[in-house]
Amino acid sequence: MQNQKMVLITPPKAELKELENIFIQLSSKACNLKCKFCYIKRDSFKKEEDFIPLEKVKQSLTYLKGKKLNSIYLTGGEPLLHPDFNQILRMCLKISNTTVMSNGIMINDKKARFLRKIDDESNFETIYRISLDSVHELENDELRGRGSFRKALCAIFSLLKYEFNPIISIVNYKSRPKEEIFEEFQEFFSKKGFEIEDINLKIIPYFPNFSETAVIEPDENIDFKKLDCSNSRVIAKSGIYACPMLVDDYRARLGSSIEDFSRINYLDCEKCSICTKYSQKIQVNDWM
Repeated sequence: MQNQKMVLITPPKAELKELENIFIQLSSKACNLKCKFCYIKRDSFKKEEDFIPLEKVKQSLTYLKGKKLNSIYLTGGEPLLHPDFNQILRMCLKISNTTVMSNGIMINDKKARFLRKIDDESNFETIYRISLDSVHELENDELRGRGSFRKALCAIFSLLKYEFNPIISIVNYKSRPKEEIFEEFQEFFSKKGFEIEDINLKIIPYFPNFSETAVIEPDENIDFKKLDCSNSRVIAKSGIYACPMLVDDYRARLGSSIEDFSRINYLDCEKCSICTKYSQKIQVNDWM
């Protein structure tokens, strides 16, 4: 047998030039929906709670105070399930605009009115991103769970009532053209009195379940400025990560606290192939 040479591929690396966005993962596994395409591995038969400690959020925000952030993103799981969500939101709004990435299940008229009060107390803006994957109820509920369509609509129109401008977050499960999705949603909501614009839709590529390692070849044409990890970091219970999709993946763990983390991130995780393929900010609001 002839000796075969092993070729080692050095994955491309993204360097954080300036910290513009912070994600705070309030929980990874605590959620009130069981979406078919969720990239977080959870036991669908167990109620799991792994909330980030309030003290860790306080310490992180104290350090970030005075930094020129575009936005703080509160994510999960479902961020509104965190027992200290209201307090955390108030603390975030003291230092930056804050985007809440929610499925909308817990937002009704009463809750939206209370959220408006919190927003009015701040000099910064609260942005709500509500998940809705189809304008067809049965199609949406097939992906996210029974009743999710109507509850998401309730959240969207409750937020509109109290003068928020919600963003609708759509997972492009069937890989349809973006223009087609926009026109469909625009027509649907126009009939209900909500004239949506480009900033009101966030269309996210579908994240497949990776069973094999997707090797990312070094490519000098990768536009790192369009990757979330080039300007963002994630604060999670277990440490600091490069991307919300990579929380708890040891390869993307960049430190234990926001005061001390690596600014270099190697794109050697399977899910990194999504960002490099689409060359867009998957999580960060496009208009930020």
